[in-house]
Amino acid sequence: MKQIINLFLPNFKSMRSVFTEVANTSISRERFIDFTKLVGLLFLIINSFTLLRLQDSGGELFVTNLSVKSQSLMVTTWFTAGMSLFFFSIGFNNLIAWYSNVGRDGSQWNYLVDRINTLLGPVIVWIFSSTIVLNLLTRSENFPNYLTTSEDGIMPSIEFILWPLWLVSIYLVMVLFAPFTIYMHKKYPYATVLSLITVTVLIDNIDFSLSFSYLKLFNYLFFWIVIHQIGYFFADGKIQKVNLNVFRYITVFTYGYLFYQMSVSESYLSLASYRLTSLNNEDPPTTMYLIASIGLICLFLSLKNIIENILANQKIWLLISHIHSNIYTIYLWHIFVFFTIYLFGLKMYYAPLILLITAFIFGNYERNMFKLSSNLVKRVNPLQPWPSPIKARFSINNFALAWFSALLVLLGVIHLTLGGIGQDGFFTIREFYFLRSNTFEGIGRIFIGLLLLNITVRGLKYKKRILAGSILFVILTMYTRNLINENLTSFEIYFSLITIALFTLILVQNSNYKQKTKVQ
Repeated sequence: MKQIINLFLPNFKSMRSVFTEVANTSISRERFIDFTKLVGLLFLIINSFTLLRLQDSGGELFVTNLSVKSQSLMVTTWFTAGMSLFFFSIGFNNLIAWYSNVGRDGSQWNYLVDRINTLLGPVIVWIFSSTIVLNLLTRSENFPNYLTTSEDGIMPSIEFILWPLWLVSIYLVMVLFAPFTIYMHKKYPYATVLSLITVTVLIDNIDFSLSFSYLKLFNYLFFWIVIHQIGYFFADGKIQKVNLNVFRYITVFTYGYLFYQMSVSESYLSLASYRLTSLNNEDPPTTMYLIASIGLICLFLSLKNIIENILANQKIWLLISHIHSNIYTIYLWHIFVFFTIYLFGLKMYYAPLILLITAFIFGNYERNMFKLSSNLVKRVNPLQPWPSPIKARFSINNFALAWFSALLVLLGVIHLTLGGIGQDGFFTIREFYFLRSNTFEGIGRIFIGLLLLNITVRGLKYKKRILAGSILFVILTMYTRNLINENLTSFEIYFSLITIALFTLILVQNSNYKQKTKVQ
């Protein structure tokens, strides 16, 4: 209990630990990747404060995205597509973590647990804290429950505040598919990334009939796997072997193409939509977004040597590391801070100070988990090959439980992203493409998913209890639908039954294993 309470308490000790990490930075540390990840998230934060505006309009609160009508700001979004920089760096980190896991004779399910826990810690702190704060704020008469968009649409205020969870959803998808994408990268690296690019472009440019329009949503998967996969090439040292002039030529070509499109077409070219417009390049990602992303990544790669020379300065590296040790917390809270500044009539220049205070109060867990030096697997330089074996341990039982648990977490996060945190009532049903749920089910899936995910590697003595509790939770969610007179769709019934069957099967197998061990 004390450890759980400490997650939510500010702590100077965790800040001091960053100094120790910086002093002991491993010689094999790719500082360029840390910088790219950090800048990617900072770009997203800066875009929010510079592109978004809230204003009263006829008794309504009107939210606008300035890049919709300004060509100069539209061009700015091409050079600040931070989500792409972030997932490029995450691709590098995920493959390095895989090699590190293999080097420790780790398992595939252990890999899923470690990678998901890396981000979900700050997210859980944020969800718990923001749930309380937002539900208190909504009781105030001054809190606007809904925002009006430029297309006369209506967006719940809490859904707008929870926009950063989109990044968490995509991150979870990348981790879920990482074992497969890593395998494909090892077997067919170039064919895989070229195939993914081709599929992404085709899906975006084919005019599907209305009944097949849902196929466009697959670009949420294919597009981000492409960006993620490029990070694999950096982790393998393949990108480092390419002449820097190649990246400069690609940068000039991609941005030249975007400027050409702006001169001959009236199509929407902003890469920052915040889900405020029906026509955009993010929802789902488009070919334009892919071209700009490749251009931005190549721009950073062409500046790699300059960036590394700057980061070699210990004082600059210390500053970068301190921001890095709080970056998830700052990113998750930045829209909340933006909204609060408007709500209380504050000046926008207070934003950096408020974000620093927010990071100190809520970033304790992230700072405690922040690591720059690893003793698990070290390389002399990025081009040195990783040790054998190249395969992680595999168990259908444990991997299936870990993968499905991660899927439950993803579904819970998607619900909170699109449905808010109890704004319209804790049991109010919201529609999400193929699955409906309420806030009770969303938060419950995250909680149950994380418990099940972690019992595959730790706390094994609680495995039977948590599995039994998870089965009861699924049954309870079905029962609560009956209480609020909401019928379950056929898909939801099948999904719930499959979930119960999977948990029951693993529970029975676990009991039989223990019984067999005792007889021997």
